[in-house]
Amino acid sequence: MNFIRDYIDKIIRWTEDLSDQQRRILLAVVLLAVSVVMGFVIYWVFFRGLIAPQGEQVNVNGELVDVAQLPDILANLNREGVNINESILPDIDVVARGGETFSQELYTDEAVDIVLSADGKNMQFYDPKTGQFYRINANGEVELINDKIFKGVQQVNWSNDTNKAVLQLEDGFNVMYDFERDKQYTLHEDMEEFDFSPNDNQLSYKFLPGNTDEHWLGISNIDGSGVLGIEPLGDNENLVKAKWSPSGQSIGTVEKFDGADTKKVTPIGFKGENYKAITVQGKGFDYNWSPDGKQMLYSTYSGTENYTDSLSIVDASGDAIGGNNIDLGINTSVEKCTFNSSGSSVYCAVPTETVVGSGIGPEKLYDVPHDIYKVDLNSGVSTKIATPADATSGALSKGIDQVMVTDEEDMLYYVESETGNIRRLLLK
Repeated sequence: MNFIRDYIDKIIRWTEDLSDQQRRILLAVVLLAVSVVMGFVIYWVFFRGLIAPQGEQVNVNGELVDVAQLPDILANLNREGVNINESILPDIDVVARGGETFSQELYTDEAVDIVLSADGKNMQFYDPKTGQFYRINANGEVELINDKIFKGVQQVNWSNDTNKAVLQLEDGFNVMYDFERDKQYTLHEDMEEFDFSPNDNQLSYKFLPGNTDEHWLGISNIDGSGVLGIEPLGDNENLVKAKWSPSGQSIGTVEKFDGADTKKVTPIGFKGENYKAITVQGKGFDYNWSPDGKQMLYSTYSGTENYTDSLSIVDASGDAIGGNNIDLGINTSVEKCTFNSSGSSVYCAVPTETVVGSGIGPEKLYDVPHDIYKVDLNSGVSTKIATPADATSGALSKGIDQVMVTDEEDMLYYVESETGNIRRLLLK
């Protein structure tokens, strides 16, 4: 401590030798230095976290804004349960405008056979890990539908009112479960490919026992009673699809080869009606009915398209069957598409690049980003409305399946092919 005392004595003797004017200047310098140090300490402790770097700008909802303004902007955008990450955001739109658009992750475990609820707002699905059924409401909240557990469900076929479902189990059994009444019925284990009638009072299915002579396309009541054979299948069950028309006109279609790359697809009626055939070019035919059952959206693949899927629509009701067979000019499968509630438009996930053979092997598209297109079926115009991107990292979504759009067309849901995670975009 003596050296400190000696040092202070030297400073005192030095200041005694200064003139009055020099002492005043020294005092002013000391006070200024102390003020600067105290100001820095106050800033560092109390105000540093409130000041964001200026000049760095990002695109939010089409407008360039400073990073410092993001917390206030995001507070206004966090509506209806859509929470945007409050870090520095990439150049991504919150609402779909044709470019990269925030994709909100709603469910991070595997979701199987999602369906839009009858209210046109919520989503329902099965989680094979928990063996339970869930609902996602309009706020993005995940809820259990009930406390029932069904382990080993391989496929879920929902009723039109989404209050019932046929569950195909890994042990070979089939169960029709009524969620509203909490009742279940065991169906014959040789039944496959179920679909509900428009009024949900009956089921269509393929009956496929060991003997091919007993293969039939049939219908029954939802409890398995009242069985009625409609069409013998023999060993051609792969050429028949059991999909009940919303108009009730047919319970499926049968395909017949008409050349190497051409098929005749004929709707199957209940009483042996002789419906017209639809000419389809390509292989891998699959389809969905429009909401009113008057049209059929379908996809096929062929060598001329590098064995990638192409999408078409055709009239499929009454005397108009087979008319207005139009290639929509979109290379995607019908499984990646959905009608809006009126049937005037179709929303589709479309791969951003051509992958040879993806029509034969859809898993080839698992690592490929997808765009979302809206097709106006009245005008035939296709418009890219979004490229889904993660709301946190900005990474583009890859491998999109099971696209669903709400009745108000304000939100679009989809499932990631590889993970089974559910995501959604804001359309309005």
